[in-house]
Amino acid sequence: MATLLQALYEGIINGTIYALIAMGIALVWGVMGILSFSQGEFLMIAMFVAYFFSTATGLPPVLALPLCMGVLFVLGLGIYKTIIYKALQGPTLSQRLITFALSLVLVNGMLMLFGGTFKTIQHTGMEGSVNLGPLVIAKNRIIPFIIAVCVFAFMLWFLNKTRQGKAIRATSMDKTAAEHVGINTEKSYALAFGLSAAVAGAAGCALSYYYYCYPSVGGNFQLFGFIAVVMGGFGSVEGAIVGGLIMGLVDSLTGVYFNTAFKYLGVCLIFMLILQFKPKGLFGGK
Repeated sequence: MATLLQALYEGIINGTIYALIAMGIALVWGVMGILSFSQGEFLMIAMFVAYFFSTATGLPPVLALPLCMGVLFVLGLGIYKTIIYKALQGPTLSQRLITFALSLVLVNGMLMLFGGTFKTIQHTGMEGSVNLGPLVIAKNRIIPFIIAVCVFAFMLWFLNKTRQGKAIRATSMDKTAAEHVGINTEKSYALAFGLSAAVAGAAGCALSYYYYCYPSVGGNFQLFGFIAVVMGGFGSVEGAIVGGLIMGLVDSLTGVYFNTAFKYLGVCLIFMLILQFKPKGLFGGK
């Protein structure tokens, strides 16, 4: 029982990071129909921001959360205005590949600037662990979980309750109809891409608590984010959250009860099983 509880705890923590990445991918796909291959790189940039902030000030990474999200939001808006906007006017293949090219530019640009050395934040203010009976909770996993839950709550509130959030949802459903009722769809596009980058920024800040930072760190999280999006249903933010949590739990349970070498195998098997019965994902309709 103790082993199961520990595995579930670790799986939920990891799953929240996958879910944050998946949320950004689902948002961009749902609104613009573009696969965002750069979410992992946005996470990586945020990790570097959190690392340099914490190293320079000696303060815990959580205090860099507004900075990480703000920097990534502005970066996302800038990328949309200069790159994505033009790609949307081109052929479908260009739209699909533009963010893949962007991810390569970001990774290699960071390699040129900072090298490939692994970096970790030495003092997060959350060292040690807490024993809760059979469950051992590492303190450096508590803040990342809280960050993820707060971002989930904010995004669901924003998209479902605010005027601009509803405009984004309307644009995702039918751009032409949204324009006919007076919605500025270009603003919705830009805001959606900026928000997707900001969500990845929050994931990077959270991940910096217990993971090492280097220019290609986003690759695995990007891949898992895509799988989580497909499992949950393309374009569904709620589905992305559920898909990410499922992935984290399967990853953890497979590693504990079988072998860590089979973690990815377990994830892929669950992925194929879900698509066998729900080809459009859990929240993708019939």
